[in-house]
Amino acid sequence: MLDLHARRWAALPLGDDEYVISADEKTSIQARCRCHPTLPPGKSRMMRVNHGYDRGSALSYLAA
Repeated sequence: MLDLHARRWAALPLGDDEYVISADEKTSIQARCRCHPTLPPGKSRMMRVNHGYDRGSALSYLAA
């Protein structure tokens, strides 16, 4: 892995047209929706954020 980070493969440097792509996955991300919208700050009150949420279905995020 360190050789690839240094743009080397089998002790040879990679060419200008060769690239290293790293991939990872995040599975079972819970989709959460706030029950009420966030209210912006107003005169003599701070911003209001609802801390309750509805839990949606699980999502999968795969990228390469």
